[in-house]
Amino acid sequence: MRNWISKLSSFILNLSLFWKVGFIIGACVLVNFALTFYFYFLFEEIMNNPSLATQQELRLYFERSLLFLIIFVFIFLIWGALAFYYMVKRPLDRMRQKIAELITNPRASMVEMENISCLRARDEIGSLACTVENLIQQFKDLEIYRHLIENDEDLMDIYTRLGKTLENLSLGAIVIYEVSNSANTMSVVYKSDEDLEVNPEPLFNADHCRAKRTGEVVDSIGTPSPCKYYEYQGVTNHVCIPMTSGGKVLAVVEIHLPGTITTLKSKKIMEKLSMARRYLEETAPVLESKRYALALKEQSLKDPLTGLYNRRFLEGILDNLTAQVLRRGTTLGVLMCDLDYFKSINDKYGHDIGDLILKELANLLVSSVRKSDLVVRFGGEEFLILLIDMKEGESEKVAEKIRRKVEEHEFKTPKGIIRRTISIGCSEFPVDTTHIWEAIKFADVALYKAKELGRNKVVRFQREFWTSEEY
Repeated sequence: MRNWISKLSSFILNLSLFWKVGFIIGACVLVNFALTFYFYFLFEEIMNNPSLATQQELRLYFERSLLFLIIFVFIFLIWGALAFYYMVKRPLDRMRQKIAELITNPRASMVEMENISCLRARDEIGSLACTVENLIQQFKDLEIYRHLIENDEDLMDIYTRLGKTLENLSLGAIVIYEVSNSANTMSVVYKSDEDLEVNPEPLFNADHCRAKRTGEVVDSIGTPSPCKYYEYQGVTNHVCIPMTSGGKVLAVVEIHLPGTITTLKSKKIMEKLSMARRYLEETAPVLESKRYALALKEQSLKDPLTGLYNRRFLEGILDNLTAQVLRRGTTLGVLMCDLDYFKSINDKYGHDIGDLILKELANLLVSSVRKSDLVVRFGGEEFLILLIDMKEGESEKVAEKIRRKVEEHEFKTPKGIIRRTISIGCSEFPVDTTHIWEAIKFADVALYKAKELGRNKVVRFQREFWTSEEY
């Protein structure tokens, strides 16, 4: 008996809301017909039985019938109210409560919320409960994602996290392009498949990308071959979604769709693309603020005239740099460079020409060493060059190459060609000393020795240069 009642309850619970309401209304109609027939047969019996047709007996019959009617209607109303409460009102109240919690506490991911999937009915209310539950879960996922990227220190960590998250949507292979609005370039910062062939070189005119140029979603299904920059034209379809903030495109996400996807209008694909756009919307403000903070940091660590790193940057990286050199057992070459007779340029041609000379000299020094080496504007017309992972004695050869290159160079200015020479002092860490700042001081001492010897020279530091009377 209990099992039969349980099956009946489950059957009623899983009926459509339309059928539940219809069931209640149908029961009302049946009760109405039952009462109508009851009173009809009652009066027929009275009319056909003259012995009952006395006033007192008629009154008794009416009182009994009325009492029966009142009791029946009262029971029926209680049953209807309970049915409506358990089938409709209580599930709706639960959902209303969860939605209210979500509104009053947007950081719902940090709060343990009761799982509303306890509304197991498969009717319209159950469907609505499932939709609300999915919505709450999406809010949780987005909040967790935003919290994670806010704590990521490196931009590449954010791009990687975004790419991995979009991969989980199972839309296809993911490629993320970072957009530099100042240089109007685009470059690949993430791809989900290492075998995916994408151009590693930056796109030097980002406006060739339709998604970047328009700031709108572009797909090859609705518009065949919409973008000249896509590598797989005619092979696979793709969707490009721009990540925008403040009217600027920060990045473009390129999704390589599998061959099984031939339309973007299916409900499942539209939901996934909508979710992808939500992740981009969450990422955009965080990415922009971190890029802005990084730009400010770069400005504070770089010399505004030459674009080289400054002394503040040097102070921040020297400890790690020297530790790596010692661990690898190599040598760090230290070159202190100073342009000869630079003051006469400012006096004769003006400071604007002097600035042009310094900028061109900075470019010349950078082009004379490896990309792994470091050129720093140390102050005024002095430049410090750190030659990383050198062999002992090689630093002096590099310094001589730089000296000859500057000597042969013609500085072109609005006031004609200017030629200058350079003096360079050289020391090596940890050959000359195990203290890096002392090595820099040794290179500076060697530089002054080169000046004393007539300039346009490279001088290797010697211990006899270091006297307590002078230093």
